[in-house]
Amino acid sequence: MKLHSQNKEALLTGRPLPTLLLFALPIILGNIFQQLYNIVDAMVVGKYLGDLPLAGISIASPIMDILYALLLGASIGIGVLVGQLCGAEDWERLKKVHATALAGGGLVTLALSAAGLLAARSILVAQGNDPAVVAHAMSYLVIILSCLLFNYLYNYFAAVLRAWGNSQTPFVVLLVSSILHALLDLLLCGVLDLGIRGVACSTVFCQVVSTLWLGLYTAKHCEPLRLKRGELRIDRREAGAILGFAWAAALQQAVVMVGRFLIQGMLTPLGTHSVTGYNMSMRVEQFLFCFSQGISAAMVVGISLSKGRKDDARVRAFYYSALRTEFVLWIVLGAVLYLLAPRFIGLFSSHEEVIAAGTAYARTMALPYLFAFLGEAIQGFFRGIGRLRLTMIASLSQIVLRVILSSLLIPLWGIPGICAAVTTGWVLLVLIEGSYSLKVAKRAAGN
Repeated sequence: MKLHSQNKEALLTGRPLPTLLLFALPIILGNIFQQLYNIVDAMVVGKYLGDLPLAGISIASPIMDILYALLLGASIGIGVLVGQLCGAEDWERLKKVHATALAGGGLVTLALSAAGLLAARSILVAQGNDPAVVAHAMSYLVIILSCLLFNYLYNYFAAVLRAWGNSQTPFVVLLVSSILHALLDLLLCGVLDLGIRGVACSTVFCQVVSTLWLGLYTAKHCEPLRLKRGELRIDRREAGAILGFAWAAALQQAVVMVGRFLIQGMLTPLGTHSVTGYNMSMRVEQFLFCFSQGISAAMVVGISLSKGRKDDARVRAFYYSALRTEFVLWIVLGAVLYLLAPRFIGLFSSHEEVIAAGTAYARTMALPYLFAFLGEAIQGFFRGIGRLRLTMIASLSQIVLRVILSSLLIPLWGIPGICAAVTTGWVLLVLIEGSYSLKVAKRAAGN
């Protein structure tokens, strides 16, 4: 079967830098609108319901983010495998991988959903959070976690389409979904006065719509991914291959969120407003990372397709182009963040202590984001060539270091202690893993 996607042909034959940027643009925009899901939730709750429900969403976010990260990471890992199979034009195996990922991934997601529902309240209470804040958080989490399956399916279909060479359709779906989400938030929370449950229902409804849209589009436009009756089953051999790609990527994404969750617990003695300010700065950080992660995600697709074609020179060209782009992004976004940090945090809350805590973190981190952005490119390079375990080990190591340093420095310095801990982890990742990546890139990639 010939490759019909013009985008895919461009990824395989076009000039690396322009091709990377054009393919990354819809991913970046999609990432931005994905973040708007959480940002709109926080803004609506903060403006309509007040500080207590906002604190509830604030402490619920790390639990939700950890589970979302597992599912996103698994989808990223599977997307690398799909990209390599597309590059090699192995359509028969691709169909088996697709069916196994849908069936097996769905079952794993249901298990994660049940585990989250059972453990969430105990985790929040163990952190020492105010019972009233925990009550609001649970009202939100019960609805979100009950429908976790749709989050996996959405991320999976989006990853598959990007690996197929189509980054536009996931963006269009996310754009429509984000607009719908904002309107529903205002309707359910601001007009119908459903409180924090209305915000959760809005999020879930939009995830369902996005999943159905992408699933139907994939079945219609990607013939090797069109499953007939009886083909949706788990192939044991392919399940092993999928697990080899998915587990490391899933764990890598999750450990970052686990580290953030543990650090949030360390902040509890500083007061609710400090915790809320820190979490609101995390929302701003995630928004800025949309750009960096979009470049990295586009590079992963280009590298995985090129690796499937055994084009090592193109693998290297994509990597070097991504490194240069990440550096330019840091200059622009770091300056914007430093200048406008108070205004960004003020979008979520008008409380002076919340704004002060969030601004302290954001402005301190504007310079160290250089290492974070370069780290995204480095990690993306290894993901693209299939070295997912390496990226997982690197992320795990720097998160462990971050947590240990935070436990020592937060009691001494407060918010600046987190900044020092996070920066140390990023710097070491870039110095150690980055130097190794350059050596690997000079050789035949992945051999």
